[in-house]
Amino acid sequence: MQMSETKLGRLDDLLASTNRYSLEALDGLFSAALVGPIDVDVDDCVAVLELGGATPWSSEAEASEADGLMREFWQVIAARVAADPKVLGEESLPFIDSPEEFDEIDDISTYTGDFPIASDWAIGFRFALNEWGEAWDEWMDESLYPFMGMLMTLSADQTEATPDMPALPLPSFEERMGLLNEIPFQLAKLYRRRHPDHGKTLRRDPSKVGRNDPCSCGSGKKYKKCCGSGEA
Repeated sequence: MQMSETKLGRLDDLLASTNRYSLEALDGLFSAALVGPIDVDVDDCVAVLELGGATPWSSEAEASEADGLMREFWQVIAARVAADPKVLGEESLPFIDSPEEFDEIDDISTYTGDFPIASDWAIGFRFALNEWGEAWDEWMDESLYPFMGMLMTLSADQTEATPDMPALPLPSFEERMGLLNEIPFQLAKLYRRRHPDHGKTLRRDPSKVGRNDPCSCGSGKKYKKCCGSGEA
């Protein structure tokens, strides 16, 4: 599932104009909600966006438009995190801002600036960790440590140092790009952990399948017209 550039741009403008962060941060928040340890929906995420000093929508029409676009965006992210990154290729990457200089160069590996790419995405993901922290804490184990480290590194430019958490060194642009390309694979791991049966063919016990039920082989036919056709 995809959204047009026009719709994506419009959603980004609506979010920014009402102090509801950015499309990139929304991508991170939705991604976390969809791969995380508990059931979270669009409305739960929208409530999180309201916590950062969001201003009211200018009209009911604008609020309705934003709601529709966010729900469509949710479906886009849901389809993306459930897919195999190797199959999607570049389409598995999150929607992130990029420096204007990218429009002027053919090979981004030659970029020498320090644009904080994927920083907002990591911040959006961390919104979910903060909002549903207890569930994430219970879910946390060593397998999640590398990804949590990635989030901290990518958002280092937006993280204030505390006595318990000293300031992290800012990653280079090359390091950021490496972490960005790793995000889809980390999300795929989390999604499989959250949905261990995803992608598996579920076969029901034939003795428990009604003759008029869909056949458990996945053919789409009724059981009596498919695998049960030979039964008396």
